Amino acid sequence: MKYTNNSNSHVGHVRNANEDHFGELQTKNGHLFVVCDGMGGHVGGAQASKIAVNSIFDFFNREEYDNIIQAIDHAFAYANEQIFASALNNAELKGMGTTAVILLIKGDACFFGHVGDSRLYLRSNGKLNRITKDHSYVQNLVNSGIIDDDEAENHPNKNQILQALGISSSVKGTICQAPILPKAGDMFLLCSDGLNGMVKDQVIEKLMQENTLQVTTENLITAALNEGGNDNVTVSLVLIEESPHTVSSFHHFNPTKKSKQDDFSATQKIEGKTPKPKKKLKLPLTIGLFLLLITSAILFIFLNKDQSVIQSHVKRLNKQELEEYLCNNIEDIKEGDTVNFESGKIVNLLCEKEKITFVVKDSVIVEIKKEKIIDVIPKDPTKKDPTTATEGDKIKINPTEPKTTGKIDSSRLKQVTKEEKPNIHLVKKGETLNKISADLGISKEDLIKLNVDSNKNLDKTQRQNLEKEKIAIGMKLIIPSKKIK
Repeated sequence: MKYTNNSNSHVGHVRNANEDHFGELQTKNGHLFVVCDGMGGHVGGAQASKIAVNSIFDFFNREEYDNIIQAIDHAFAYANEQIFASALNNAELKGMGTTAVILLIKGDACFFGHVGDSRLYLRSNGKLNRITKDHSYVQNLVNSGIIDDDEAENHPNKNQILQALGISSSVKGTICQAPILPKAGDMFLLCSDGLNGMVKDQVIEKLMQENTLQVTTENLITAALNEGGNDNVTVSLVLIEESPHTVSSFHHFNPTKKSKQDDFSATQKIEGKTPKPKKKLKLPLTIGLFLLLITSAILFIFLNKDQSVIQSHVKRLNKQELEEYLCNNIEDIKEGDTVNFESGKIVNLLCEKEKITFVVKDSVIVEIKKEKIIDVIPKDPTKKDPTTATEGDKIKINPTEPKTTGKIDSSRLKQVTKEEKPNIHLVKKGETLNKISADLGISKEDLIKLNVDSNKNLDKTQRQNLEKEKIAIGMKLIIPSKKIK
């Protein structure tokens, strides 16, 4: 895939210093683009955004990662640690933090992640698409249907963000669940809220029709300055010039308008018939006024709640999503959240050394149980064994299985009988297909074929990766009824 890029930043008309920081770098894992918007004073904000960009670059240049999506999450965690530690060691920097948005191009795929309200857009087929959703109080109101996107632009709390790097010992960013596959002509925009906070998406869309990146960058910054330039404004553009993809593949969060009620006074002409006079609709109007009063009461209660506890899931999770929810983000799920099924106990085993059980009743998560899992190694009576579990530990012991010798007959892998159900092996850090197949005593080809043909836990992308002999941490692999060493 061939592409070009251009970036620039401006202090704006109000700020004394530029707390934004941006950069791009060819790393061991692909071409990385980062935009950060610092906060915490002109010294702390500038320092936080600079540390974030440098830390993210450092993380992706250390080694090549098999799972880019997980690597972005780890990069945010690493940058958060560096900023938080710097603030602890320097009283002048206390409270500093920064937003961040990442775009990483590897081969013909584009990966992204963000924290805070710095955004990633994609212009495709002449239309601007919002790829990220702000971590902000106002965005939560939009998610809940309390206000629409136009109202959010003028909300008094529009700058109140809920996530940022460096403000606490941990952070929860949003990482793409699948890469974007852009076609030729698509253009990415990474920006701080100094742009999208001043310039509406419709105007940004028109300005991005120009394919000369330097001109487009200057026009976008000028538009923000003309609207007041109340904040630092940073723009980073990436134009895809050549791509093997003929159709773009991506998920967007474009804002939707509130639906308006039909005007009862409107009339409709039906050809060949004279429309009858419409009667006054007293009952619907009465019902409408009643609903309006109820809605107003709910809004009053909601808007007067403590803002720090407002949190909602836009999408209700199903059973499979609870089972496969990424361990790094699993703390987002709380007791009291609603799901799209009535009841049950759903177990998530993706967290290393921890089993998490969600107890659901009447479509509400009523309890979240966490249990430590200790892999027990049979004790050799002739030696002292430090791996023996202590009293009080919760232990998961695999059932005893008959010993087998030699290689497993590959014909047994073609189907799984009711009498011999397969085990599920959760891929751990450092494991490869070669290691897993060697431990099992079967060929790598048979292991791949078994999982591509029969493993319902794998999605389309994971199957394709498996066919290319690629696995990732947390992937659930079917293995024959023989314990991994």
